[in-house]
Amino acid sequence: MPKIVDHEEQRRLIAAAAVQWIAAHGVETLSQRNVAQLAGRSKGNVQHYFPDKASLMFGALRQVSDQREGRERSVPEGGDDPLGAITRRLHAVLPTDAERADEWRVRLSLYVYAARDSEMQTYLANHAREVLERGVADLSAAQARGDVRADVDPRVTYRRLSAAISGIAVAALANGGALSPGEQREMLDEVLRSIRPQAPPAAT
Repeated sequence: MPKIVDHEEQRRLIAAAAVQWIAAHGVETLSQRNVAQLAGRSKGNVQHYFPDKASLMFGALRQVSDQREGRERSVPEGGDDPLGAITRRLHAVLPTDAERADEWRVRLSLYVYAARDSEMQTYLANHAREVLERGVADLSAAQARGDVRADVDPRVTYRRLSAAISGIAVAALANGGALSPGEQREMLDEVLRSIRPQAPPAAT
């Protein structure tokens, strides 16, 4: 009986090897040959799934995006605490360990190349829109519960939170890791505190 090959899984494994290569050596040296060596495959096998460097970079971009999505989706739904769910999801993607830091290095490297590739730009725009809509829905739910200030715009606010995550990640990766995991979380929490209603003054 012929062996059944799961082509999607094969594609994912090669893309994961591309991510690993970029994290260790940079996107400039990415090649089918290097990824094949790292993955223990032939160059022809890699070419079967990714016929050129551009497609290999796109595969790596999808892989790190899927990894981030997986981290966010592993956080339980908000239930009666949608703001808590948002907080936990955002904390989950900060580069607070080596694996997450590598994912951010790869993502930031590929963003530069995506600016010159219309297919990658379209993918990133669609992915960002999906993340935004989910975040806006949760923020709106938190606002309806009174956990978020009534005067904030959920769409603008979630974009601000996303920008804060990116800024913290860049600062954390700069200069060999300028921010500790605790400092990263505290910076994010400071932004989150700014959207909560102010506590009423204590009675005298």
